[in-house]
Amino acid sequence: MGISGRVIAVVGAGLMLAAGGCSRGEAEKSEAEAKAAESAEATAPGPARLESAIAGMALVTLFDLPRSPESGAVGEDCEGYRGDAETEAGRAVEARGWIVTSEAPLGRYRVVSFASGFDPATSGICTARNGNIGVFNGDRPVALAYAPSGSETIPGRVEALESGALLVWGGGYPGPPLGELRLDGDHPQLTGIAAQQTFCGRTATVPNVYGLSIEAARTKLIAGGWRPLPPDEAPDQYDRAAEMARNGIIKAQYCSGTGMGYCAFRYRGRGGDLDMTTADDAPPVVVGYGVICRNG
Repeated sequence: MGISGRVIAVVGAGLMLAAGGCSRGEAEKSEAEAKAAESAEATAPGPARLESAIAGMALVTLFDLPRSPESGAVGEDCEGYRGDAETEAGRAVEARGWIVTSEAPLGRYRVVSFASGFDPATSGICTARNGNIGVFNGDRPVALAYAPSGSETIPGRVEALESGALLVWGGGYPGPPLGELRLDGDHPQLTGIAAQQTFCGRTATVPNVYGLSIEAARTKLIAGGWRPLPPDEAPDQYDRAAEMARNGIIKAQYCSGTGMGYCAFRYRGRGGDLDMTTADDAPPVVVGYGVICRNG
């Protein structure tokens, strides 16, 4: 569950002091603070422009980041999920007791994903508690993506795309990304995943195959100019890749024998090699991919 809308309050009004019964200096200070509050509201995206096309996630205006409901400690099993606070935005999040999980630029903004804690799960996986994604102008929050009460969606981390948008990943069990965070003019919005992504200076174009079965993804990738590569070596007879080969899926590089049942596939295209990962979801579906660019 994300931050409750009850605590996402516009604090600009709190900067406005009553003029009556105060000194001239206090009144001038009050006026200056009121103008600062008005300026903050003027530069922040308006609520009507904050759109979310991601099921189970809301995007709202935010002027003050509440403190984390927890201490910000991370257990040894989940320490790998902690990211670096690289900028003043990330440090502002940490100062409020939250755990930073990722940072990325979005136009003139800085986006920081954060959580209050993590719960260890199977196969070394940790799931986030109170996962959120904040949009910052410097160290000042301007918008927040979160999961309203009752939602099963867990906001996780963000990943910068060549298009300038950010891929939004979930903070629960491994699965396809939830959608994208992008700008409509100067206003953040949550959208679905684009039909394709470019890599390697736009020399490689990958169609969106997230959530597709191996067979459906293969068909789509081949149509997009990607050629499946055979495994570097024959899989061990006890490797799940060998079992898949016996069932006609002969292109798996390797598969993990336990846990989430990950399998790796590789394709070659114009700009580089595409590494694709599936997870056993009966049938396995694509949960991630990336491109290794070819030099020159």
